[in-house]
Amino acid sequence: MTKLEAILFDMDGTLMDSEPLWLRADLAMIASYGGFMSEEEHDAYIGMGAVTFIPMIKEKYGIEASYEELREFQERTFLEIARSEITAFPQMVALVHWAIGKNIPVGIASGSTNGIIDEMCSVTGILDLFQVRVSAQEVEEGKPEPHVFLEAARRLQVRPDGCLVIEDSPVGVEAAYRAGMRSIAVPPPMVSDLNGHLNRADLVFQGGMTVFTTEKATTWINSEYQV
Repeated sequence: MTKLEAILFDMDGTLMDSEPLWLRADLAMIASYGGFMSEEEHDAYIGMGAVTFIPMIKEKYGIEASYEELREFQERTFLEIARSEITAFPQMVALVHWAIGKNIPVGIASGSTNGIIDEMCSVTGILDLFQVRVSAQEVEEGKPEPHVFLEAARRLQVRPDGCLVIEDSPVGVEAAYRAGMRSIAVPPPMVSDLNGHLNRADLVFQGGMTVFTTEKATTWINSEYQV
């Protein structure tokens, strides 16, 4: 049985209820630069992070503004909303505390920027729980490429195959798979999985955080890993 060396958490939609807030920010950004995207279309981009999402949007809508200008607009709009509305998922935070109680290192590997990660973790009161917090802006490519997870494992000084990833998005599950890590997926009901990435997950909570519980997750972990 494999020893569990670390648990790596995605942030948006996994640790905290931020995906609906990103939706509002993203649609506002696209509209401000002359495009239109429906909520249903946006579902396919969940989990990508700005480093992947914004270049795709620039190409899709022929937006001439720079990546930096679009990212600044997106982040400013998101923060205006999130500072008063963001909340962490209690059951997921309980899983973090369970891992800490078992002396299992925990980290964040997110598509958001460093500033967003730190501020949102501070606002929700979970900043000090994690040994490492890695942004996709610190690596070559964002999810579904594996780099953000591999960098988190490197900083924690653990083997990738000893890491368990907790993700809400199909592209995040695919990134974990490419990193050689097992994963638990908590996809929200509206998630679009056109490429079948969720099939890569080792455990799927269909319905996302509406059905996820710490007890179910830890029962599975104890059955699959040496803890």
